Amino acid sequence: MDFIKLCVGERFEHDMPEEGMSIVLANGAPLLTFNFSVSPGEIQAFLNGAASFALFAEQNHLFFLFKIEGFLDWSDLAFTIHLAGDEIIDDDDVYLPFNLVLVDPNTKIVKGLRMVTVSPDFRSRLAELIREQAAEPFDMMTYYRGIGSLYDKYPTASDLLKQAVIIEQGGKTLPTL
Repeated sequence: MDFIKLCVGERFEHDMPEEGMSIVLANGAPLLTFNFSVSPGEIQAFLNGAASFALFAEQNHLFFLFKIEGFLDWSDLAFTIHLAGDEIIDDDDVYLPFNLVLVDPNTKIVKGLRMVTVSPDFRSRLAELIREQAAEPFDMMTYYRGIGSLYDKYPTASDLLKQAVIIEQGGKTLPTL
């Protein structure tokens, strides 16, 4: 099992896209990285803003949706367990931690770290969706075409949010839209 060392003020020594966001599973917990140039005020918003999460699933495709008040409006990232190595999420009726990492894109220095949780219900839904994905055959080109088709159908994160299977803020499940 590989461990990821994260420390504010140190370099983030892991792969991620050039300016943008990415999500991976790290020892069964989502690790969401934000590779942004930010001001000190935006760092404070990242660290302290109310965090919301949602899941969108259609045609065996899964999207994480997330928002941090004062830092980032609703955004989305597609995810497939087929590209996550041997990672899994246990469905064990406890809160699931989400690790949030803010990284300066020029220096790769970690500017902020935060952990927030989602409810056992969210965890259970996510584990179920990942099990369903894992049970299906995977083809990279078919996957990316499917993602493109879903973005044609739902061009914004708010469009995906309207069809979310679960929405949460601060570990509390909210009614779906």
